[in-house]
Amino acid sequence: MLGLALAVSLTQLPVWATGDDAGATGDGTEVEAPAPASGGGKGGPSYGGRSTGPAPLETLPDDPNYPVPEPPTNEVLPEGMELPEAVDEADVFQRNVVCDPVAKPGVIAVANLLGQHYDRPGYTLSRSCIDLRSEHYDGRAVDWQLNAYDPMDRRIGDAAVTWLTDNDGEVARRLGIQSIIWNHRAWHAYDGTWRSYVGQSPHTDHVHLSFTWDGAYMRTSWWTGVALTADEIDQGPCAVIGGAYAAVPQARSTQECVPAEFWPNVTGYNTVRPGGQGAGVELLQSILEVEPTGVLDPATREALIAWQDEQGVPQTGVLDQLTYAVALGGEVPELPEGARAPEIPDYRVTEFTPHLRAVVTEGDRGESVKVLQEALGVDGDGVFGPITAAALTEFAEAQPLLKDDLTATDTLVWHLLEQQAHPLLAYRDVELAIEDRGTPVVLLQRLLELEDDGIFGPITQQAVLDAQAAAELEPTGIVDGATWKAIDDAAVARAEAEAKAKAEEEERQKAEAEANAKAEAEAKEKAEAEAERIAGLEQPEPSRAAIGR
Repeated sequence: MLGLALAVSLTQLPVWATGDDAGATGDGTEVEAPAPASGGGKGGPSYGGRSTGPAPLETLPDDPNYPVPEPPTNEVLPEGMELPEAVDEADVFQRNVVCDPVAKPGVIAVANLLGQHYDRPGYTLSRSCIDLRSEHYDGRAVDWQLNAYDPMDRRIGDAAVTWLTDNDGEVARRLGIQSIIWNHRAWHAYDGTWRSYVGQSPHTDHVHLSFTWDGAYMRTSWWTGVALTADEIDQGPCAVIGGAYAAVPQARSTQECVPAEFWPNVTGYNTVRPGGQGAGVELLQSILEVEPTGVLDPATREALIAWQDEQGVPQTGVLDQLTYAVALGGEVPELPEGARAPEIPDYRVTEFTPHLRAVVTEGDRGESVKVLQEALGVDGDGVFGPITAAALTEFAEAQPLLKDDLTATDTLVWHLLEQQAHPLLAYRDVELAIEDRGTPVVLLQRLLELEDDGIFGPITQQAVLDAQAAAELEPTGIVDGATWKAIDDAAVARAEAEAKAKAEEEERQKAEAEANAKAEAEAKEKAEAEAERIAGLEQPEPSRAAIGR
């Protein structure tokens, strides 16, 4: 039945998925030539044009009539933490190999940072996937709207990209920005060189920024205070299946990708991307038990990813050839390593994990709303009403990375809420051992209630061993992800117990004060009544003569 229905929407595979190199679009959009991904390797994108030889960025001279603010400063690191001397490694361009048009939190954060600081808030983020490539199609790019022919906008754009790329691209690397295109020029972090940029889109109406996967998920030193080393870089998803999108990443992966080495049989049915439709989508929705809209909408896509995971095929979120094959009753072939997205390790899972991509706004209902309400301190009835909306607005106003007029959640909102509830979650991927030094050690020592000198010595090691024993973990003395979580959970439990004890003591004192006040009032009232009684007894009786008058 599924096969018959799918045959109705028979069409060819995406151009890039066939392995044919059709070149750049030339339609003015930032897209790469539609060639199969090889996973990794240096080299920048075409983006509707191409980079040519080295050419310095041409900037306008300063003019008092067009004053440009000083560059932004870091206001997001925990109190007492500064940016490290080391700068994040950036030795590879991570091209688009997945269809995941959901803007990632780091991209939104940088867009808001630049837009609000320079008072130019306009930008565009992700785009629906088409037969070509761009980091816009996996949520890792932003187009910041500036007009290179406007003297103020031009100076703002020049100042911003200069700030990002000066000192061998220090700030860009700290933010996880891998490429910049602005006003006929392109820059790539892997070599730190400005080049001429030619093509139908000269990028004179916007600054294009694309991000690494670490930058997209705010794992770089601007956000964490810890510079990524070459061994720690998230290599991103691997396009090891020819002619197909890679699995949408669920967790970071430090394994280098290998070129495509497996090509699935072509079933003859069309590939349907997010937003696409057809009879095949309707039957898929019946299998997934979601609303039969006939469109591969966000709800269907999230259910599809979960179903693909259960079936053992790459979690692409796309109706692709392997997905069709399994839906039609075929067996899953032996897939190359890296074909499926790595699972989120237990130590990274929080109550927010299932909801990090959920978009909820006033009028919505459900579990995501409940989690949001709890995080905002609102009664969790699962209904997004005016009280929840007001709480979200209040949260946004207190966050420098969010717009004040926020009315719905996005990936950045969820990231910040999760970070608020679990401030050290980002450090659970940082392994620590004896003789290590630095900010992560300071944070570890604070969790363990030790002197925070930033040196992992014998005292810190013993505290770690004690914490591992209490959590029934292998007593290695090395802080891995599970140990970070155990220590963090213990600290949270301790803080909650202290807060509960404090609240109970305050409640006891309040009750005692109320009881004392009541007792004093009752005593006062009794005393006044007694005084009135006595006063009444002491009044002299009137004489008979006075009565006679």
